[in-house]
Amino acid sequence: MSLSACNVMAAGAEKITATYPYYAFVEDPEDPWTSVYDALDETDTIEYSDDYFDTPSAGEHPELRAVSYALALAGYENQADGYPSATTDVNPKLTGFLDQLGFSDYQIWDERSEADGHSFGTTIGYKTLSNGQELVVVAPRNYNYMTEWLSNFNVGLAGDHAGFLESANLMVNRFNQYILSHDFSDYKVWVVGYSRGGAVVDLFAKIINANISDYEFSPEDFYVYTFGAPKASATETEYSNIHDVKDGNDLLLGYVFPEVWGFYNTGVYEEIHPSDMEITRALVDISDLVDPSRAFGVLSSNQSLTEEIGKMNGKSFMDEWIQFVTDSGLTRDYFDTEVKTPLSAIMKLYQTRTLDKQGEFTDFLKSDRGVAGMVAGKAFADLTSGAYEGSTIEELLSNFPPYQDLVKIMKGTAEESDIDDFVSYLTRYMGNYEDYEDAFGDDLPISIDEFNVIKSETPKLLQALAPIIVADAEYTQNTFGDKYSLYYTYTLVSNAENLLIGHIPESIMPILKSLIPEDVIPKVPDTGRFTNTDATIEVMGITTTMVLFAVGFGFIKRFRHYRFWR
Repeated sequence: MSLSACNVMAAGAEKITATYPYYAFVEDPEDPWTSVYDALDETDTIEYSDDYFDTPSAGEHPELRAVSYALALAGYENQADGYPSATTDVNPKLTGFLDQLGFSDYQIWDERSEADGHSFGTTIGYKTLSNGQELVVVAPRNYNYMTEWLSNFNVGLAGDHAGFLESANLMVNRFNQYILSHDFSDYKVWVVGYSRGGAVVDLFAKIINANISDYEFSPEDFYVYTFGAPKASATETEYSNIHDVKDGNDLLLGYVFPEVWGFYNTGVYEEIHPSDMEITRALVDISDLVDPSRAFGVLSSNQSLTEEIGKMNGKSFMDEWIQFVTDSGLTRDYFDTEVKTPLSAIMKLYQTRTLDKQGEFTDFLKSDRGVAGMVAGKAFADLTSGAYEGSTIEELLSNFPPYQDLVKIMKGTAEESDIDDFVSYLTRYMGNYEDYEDAFGDDLPISIDEFNVIKSETPKLLQALAPIIVADAEYTQNTFGDKYSLYYTYTLVSNAENLLIGHIPESIMPILKSLIPEDVIPKVPDTGRFTNTDATIEVMGITTTMVLFAVGFGFIKRFRHYRFWR
């Protein structure tokens, strides 16, 4: 078949109404932040036609964009309890959706490795279009990798994002293997990906585009759709056949690996919903709170314990924040060499748990019986041991080294030696595994090996992020006054839900459907706002800020009528 026939389709190809699955979440109204995340068997319908591939891939194609997202959702892997055991059973929702569209002859790769945290599933199939031409579909598994965050954090020192590139190369090899095993002389290719899968697809498509002469299809016949894809490419090349679809309010994924680190998307940006959210410019006034210990509550709930200084658009805040932390030393090199390893080690403990067990892990970090309570309790016992001079709490505090180190950190005046001293106290106050066995009994949610990881890696993570926290404290006090601390940290964590709202899988489809001309389709029911990424931010927020406040807040709550910040 000649190349000139690629874009000649039989008029009026059959329209198929297909049922696709999507991932939805249940929110516990009594405890919204630590909601149980249930993968539900929610479904909706979408129309598909071979006619969608009648025109070249460049330009806006609202119908193809919507059905591409349905395919991405079908590849989201809706199993809450982990993977199926047999490769042939991997994500039956994906192959079930493709079956409805007329695809067959699937090859499924679903390699997983808990050792190095790298895994990436890929399903490839094809169908014969109404004009006799083949259409090859390439669909990644977009979720439920358990250890996927370890690969996500592997940014590398230079070039494309190392973790995503590793998966993209796997995808290229699988695609080549599939093509070589079939006698395709002239064909089209359709590729979709969401979130992490979108970042990998972006790099996959970049590699294919750069080597398009090796294949028997043209750039116009390469249809690539990514949704909510983090930036992963080290080059700014913009390919017109890659559609980089984002909700303008999807603030998290736009800044995970930012342009100031040298990362870009390689497709044409298609914003489907303007960024118009406002987040509170919230500063916690620790010194004026009646109960200073409640300030830590901002990190574990979304309740307002703050004084509203004003409001700004969320995207503007994120632009400002990422520039600030980069200027303060959190560069790509620094993240890869100092932050990645301890953060990945802690996140692995969280990600390798089934969804119903992940809340237990975060609760262990922040609960009174867990790490926060243990640190606070041992610090208070040390304070009142008689080893420090003073007859009042304020006098004792003035001679208590870990508290004075904490004050310096929170006031932005800490030197490297102050941070080292504070971390050494923290390590001691975290106690031993036996202490938690006594506190939790049979309900202890972690093993001794996991505890050893927490005890060794949390101080390292704090030490790596402490210079950024000190810079935040210094900026905050210089800008807003000395009674405030950690403007960027508090604003980011306390507004986590708002920052994530645009990345929720089921929230995008109603927008995409509404953009199909003369097509009125009921919106998907609102099944809740929280995703596992919320918990990821919570884990990161807890492990980096809990340790700063636990010492100060834990023992001060016993003497809440004292002003402890003089």
